[in-house]
Amino acid sequence: MGRSDPEQIYDVIVIGGGITGAGVARDAALRGLSCLLLEKGDFASGVTSKSTRLIHGGLRYLANFEVDLVAESLRERAILRRMAPYLIHPLPLIIPIYKGDPHGRAMISLGIHLYDLLSHEPDIPHYFTSGRERTLAFEPRLNRDGLTGSALFYDHQIMMPERLVMENIVGARHAGATVVNYVRAEKIEETKTGITVAARDVLADRARVFRARVLVNASGPWIDSVRHAGNIDSHKIIFPTKGIHLVLPKLSEQALFVTSRDGRMFFIIPLDQWSLIGTTDTKYREDLDEVHANRDDVDYLITESRRVLPGLNITREAVLYTYAGVRPLAFSGASESKISRKHRVIREGRTGRIITIAGGKLTTYRNMAKDVMDAACAALGKKARCVSDQKPFPGGLPVEYDEYLRVALPDLSSRHGVSEETVRHLVRFYGSGAERVLSIADQDRALCRTISPLSRDIYAQVVYSILEEGARTLSDIILRRMHLGMTGARGKDHAEKIASIAAQELAWSEEERRQQVDNFCKDLGKDNECLK
Repeated sequence: MGRSDPEQIYDVIVIGGGITGAGVARDAALRGLSCLLLEKGDFASGVTSKSTRLIHGGLRYLANFEVDLVAESLRERAILRRMAPYLIHPLPLIIPIYKGDPHGRAMISLGIHLYDLLSHEPDIPHYFTSGRERTLAFEPRLNRDGLTGSALFYDHQIMMPERLVMENIVGARHAGATVVNYVRAEKIEETKTGITVAARDVLADRARVFRARVLVNASGPWIDSVRHAGNIDSHKIIFPTKGIHLVLPKLSEQALFVTSRDGRMFFIIPLDQWSLIGTTDTKYREDLDEVHANRDDVDYLITESRRVLPGLNITREAVLYTYAGVRPLAFSGASESKISRKHRVIREGRTGRIITIAGGKLTTYRNMAKDVMDAACAALGKKARCVSDQKPFPGGLPVEYDEYLRVALPDLSSRHGVSEETVRHLVRFYGSGAERVLSIADQDRALCRTISPLSRDIYAQVVYSILEEGARTLSDIILRRMHLGMTGARGKDHAEKIASIAAQELAWSEEERRQQVDNFCKDLGKDNECLK
């Protein structure tokens, strides 16, 4: 996606291409600093793509008295919604309250009213609590035994967090950064004036060397591995916990935030035509590159979901697929669910030119990046103000979202010969970038065709993901660039056709094309081993 100059000495090298690293690269470039981002896999292929797909304020953190974290989250939530209203949409959630729950109706009422006061979005309706009968009117399929009432509050859904990563990655590139995926940092050395990174292009199996004045370690769960590569410190600073999710045919239109019998909370939320259940929170000590759900994880979520929605088909056989990720928590604790999600910025190394960002959450990534780059500028001896909340994303809209849709739907539909529903779908994931996708489709009308009855994705998105977003494998294209990858079938039935289009753009041989399809199917199979 970018050509790095081996002779250039960058102001900043960022290691990690998830939401945090992408946010750091965009912030650095917008401050006018030269920046190189290195990601050992694909952008957003780690923690970011394994989330609950919410930009949330962290209501449950109030139970830990982390009012400052909730205030930060709600502030950042409002900023992100303003910047990317096409990606982020308010979602009403109900907390059903049962006799014996750790937090009763009075405590939850107090919490959601404080949450309401901390919110920065005046257009969001006020939160409230309800009695048993009104609760059942919202969701009549709730278990009635012991139900005393509910609370309703709002968080925000982001159907594809991967698209937010791409907005930051492409935005960083547009601002002057170089961003490359499938380049793994293998050795980091400090000199008197800066940092040298010995790396390897994973797909080409080629050694590379890069230099910078400051290095940012934004590699999430792999932070300690990167620190080890730099001989920084043998002491670990990451406390990883695993979270898994289940995707099933749609259970309910109503999103639920549920307290399990052991006191942990999880979501049952609509996800287009499907439902998403998650997440768990358990300590993880295994291979960070092979994180998958296991039978116990799946059984736990199924059992707890059935308890709340007993009349629905919530069984192992009903699960379409699972996914799992590891949280890079910066603090430890006796109970995984009570470990703080706050972030830490640490200046390390002999000269303080290695900056590690640990912890944090998807919602607060922009503020985390700001804190990192403030520290980087101090190490560089430069003054450069953060403007990441003021500069639009590549898909940013010139007017309010609803107004843009009102004008864009008939206009783009007419100009490009596609349905208004297809335009709406593309705007929902690309913002104003939908116009660039459609301009690619104009070059070959076959690219206008809808790929699957499960999604309104079109074949032009395959080309766009390669030309504009650095996709280099079939899994990159389907699973992390397109809505198709999160549908019930995950695009498996259309992998051959998509691979044929990608092969033309990426110059794959027929053998490479077949291998890409095989690798994609293996990626899907790994996630579902626990269902067998």
